[in-house]
Amino acid sequence: MFGHEPNKEMKTMVMEEVAATGADIREVIAKYTLPTMAIMGPDGKFDDMVSGRRLTTEEWREINPLGEYGKLVIVSL
Repeated sequence: MFGHEPNKEMKTMVMEEVAATGADIREVIAKYTLPTMAIMGPDGKFDDMVSGRRLTTEEWREINPLGEYGKLVIVSL
């Protein structure tokens, strides 16, 4: 979910925050991750590096491990 293997300290910090706040673990992880960058094409889709497909923002939200908490920065040309 981080986009990389988090170290022990990060894992502990996330789990402590989840326990203290009762927040969804995806919400807590999203606070510590960079957004996905997307260059939107005229067809309303962008190339997703992870899936290797062209996706709409709705399709990306459905497959993103962070779900509704995932961040997407969209650039339209």
